[in-house]
Amino acid sequence: MSRARRTNNTITALVVAAIVGATTLSGGAAARADDYPSWDDVQAAKASESAKQAEVDQITQLLAQLKDEASAAEQQANEKWTLNEKAQKALEDGQKTADSLADRAASLQASADASKKQAAQLAAQFARLGGGEDVSSMLLTSSSGESDDLLGKLGSLSKLSETVSGVYATAKTQSNEAAAMSDQAQVAKDALTALANTASTSLADALAAQKAAVSAVNAQSAHESELQAQLASLTQNVATTEADYQAGVAAAEAAAAAAAAAAAQAGSAPGAPISDDARTLALELVGDIQAGRLTGAQPDHLQEIEWIAAGDSVENCGIDTQILAAIVVAVRTFGSAGVSDINRKCTGQIEGAGIYSAHYVGGGGHAVDFNALDGQGLSGADDNSLRLIAVLDQVMPSGSGLGQRQCRINAGDEPDFSNFHDFADTCTHLHVDDLT
Repeated sequence: MSRARRTNNTITALVVAAIVGATTLSGGAAARADDYPSWDDVQAAKASESAKQAEVDQITQLLAQLKDEASAAEQQANEKWTLNEKAQKALEDGQKTADSLADRAASLQASADASKKQAAQLAAQFARLGGGEDVSSMLLTSSSGESDDLLGKLGSLSKLSETVSGVYATAKTQSNEAAAMSDQAQVAKDALTALANTASTSLADALAAQKAAVSAVNAQSAHESELQAQLASLTQNVATTEADYQAGVAAAEAAAAAAAAAAAQAGSAPGAPISDDARTLALELVGDIQAGRLTGAQPDHLQEIEWIAAGDSVENCGIDTQILAAIVVAVRTFGSAGVSDINRKCTGQIEGAGIYSAHYVGGGGHAVDFNALDGQGLSGADDNSLRLIAVLDQVMPSGSGLGQRQCRINAGDEPDFSNFHDFADTCTHLHVDDLT
């Protein structure tokens, strides 16, 4: 299935997005509440063509401003995320460098210690061979045979002395290299503090920018439909009142809720096919959310599903269609499911595999963590986890990721897979991703 592509195409979708936006992160959209015209302003502007045109111009400008602010906020968020990823990579590389230098220094020091020990052993052997006697006197007073033996011994001592000197020299060189490498390791270790601070600051900046982008999109969604309705009232001379508009909003909300409920109900029918359309899947899941069959955690990732169902596009908050389908399968199979993680880039979470996590990499949303099925917590090796794994293994793309490998091995329940490849992960949930 293809990655979700979403567009704003109905007023109902915008209304739903506005409802969702009211419960999400707030930020600083440039336009204030008192910048938006009231319905009384709209009706009053109809008194003259000049006033009406002025109101039309103001509303048109506000619509353009909302769009520009949302676009600019999303662009800034992307720029901040790029800087954060570079900072996180620099920290990771710095840690690897510090560890590598420390390991090399330890290895050199071990070699130096071994060389020193060898030199000491050779020196002791030299002392034993020398015997502490007057060699010149022995040569003058000894027989010819004894002198030959003594000269041979002296030759051995000379070679041994050279060996001892060479080993000592090697030990000293290695000690010097170890000391120099240790100094480099300490410099690299000291640099980690600055790298960590930079990574932490850049993450905070990126998260703030992401919140601002979400807020800007929510502001656009919340106001655009009303502004468009006001513009239509002015340009088409429709006598729409605020009461008329609010009644339309209520009707749209009811229709959206009914559509979600109907989608969820249709999905629960025996043998119902799994859609390959992201918005259709998300709409079914919104019905499950409304009915309490799909629950989230903190940070709340359910809003990512709700945006897709609304047809609203939020930068860095998408979800792969295949992952939406996996959640649908879980809810249908068990009657209820809980998810703790989907798109970590949307919520600014750097944990687990960090910027390389399937929850984060490439805009995020390539994975889901289930923390409950049928109201029961998961370890990745429990009966419910194994049952869901067996179902999803038949429909996920070949090479899809599955967490909690060691949890199943330790429990003696590691199954054979058709499409999954698994890896170690904490035994507190069930991780599924579609990265191949």
